[in-house]
Amino acid sequence: MGEKIGILGAGGWGITLTCLLEKKGYGVILWEPIETSLFFLKKERENPDYFPGFKIPEDVFITGSIKEVVLESEVLVIVVRSTFFRKTIRQLKRFYGGQHILIGTKGLELSTGKSMSEVLIDELGDNIPFGVLSGPTIAKEIANGMPSAAVVATKRKSTGILFQKLLTCETLRIYTGRDVKGVEIGGAFKNVIAIGAGIIDGMGLGINTKSAYLTRGLNEMIKIGTKLGGKEKTFRGLSGIGDLITTSFSKFSRNRSFGEAIIRVGKERYLKECKMVIEGLFATQAFYRLSKKIDIELPITESIYKIIYNNSKPEMEIQKLMTRKPKEE
Repeated sequence: MGEKIGILGAGGWGITLTCLLEKKGYGVILWEPIETSLFFLKKERENPDYFPGFKIPEDVFITGSIKEVVLESEVLVIVVRSTFFRKTIRQLKRFYGGQHILIGTKGLELSTGKSMSEVLIDELGDNIPFGVLSGPTIAKEIANGMPSAAVVATKRKSTGILFQKLLTCETLRIYTGRDVKGVEIGGAFKNVIAIGAGIIDGMGLGINTKSAYLTRGLNEMIKIGTKLGGKEKTFRGLSGIGDLITTSFSKFSRNRSFGEAIIRVGKERYLKECKMVIEGLFATQAFYRLSKKIDIELPITESIYKIIYNNSKPEMEIQKLMTRKPKEE
């Protein structure tokens, strides 16, 4: 096809998209800023810490130079962790030439509560062609060719069609949408709820508990999402309930696994041993702060926050939720 795609971030999702795009015939440049990781990626064509067992094709060029990636690429895909997102945009800013940018990072910036697209606009201006990608996309399953679907939300219809053509293949169906805010909120908030789903799994409380919990968790997603400008329809789609179901049930979900580990091995031990980024940790803080700032009641989010950051006992938080004042659904 000829086009060169720059992937910024060589974690599981970055490698998955790299392999998918290379298979479709695109030239791919993969950026990894950490020297030790870059060394192994170049030597072994694999990320043993974050995505073991998945080889990067030999045709993919791997570099630690963001200048090289930006100057050589016609489309940029950003999949770095949320805590590194603004720094990445600031690094590429000097070399940016107006390319289309696809945001694959899910989360909110902890210090500001801003979504990744808002951070992007902060740094590059509001006239850039960008989209946000979200949906039920556990990286290992996509990388293994298991069928799924996702949505790309854009301000411009033409930008959405471009990204749709870029990513759509036999095993990944891409839909387009225009609700950027809703897609981003769904992708970030589901990580909060997934931690609680893992706690339920760890406690062995059963499918009734988990189903009721996820239903009320979805309600909180819709509540804060619409308050922040998203559309309710979006939260009932792929980036909302779709991603929520995947992240709350998959054995590969880092956020669900973290919640389960709180019960089984303890929070501190798990975080010490885990090499992966738990985005739900940052999202829980960010949404908790937002709920207080805009005065909106999110009882499940508050309970997850207290379990993680105040060391409240899960049994106590469940009791509080179950004994709240009766109300209409």
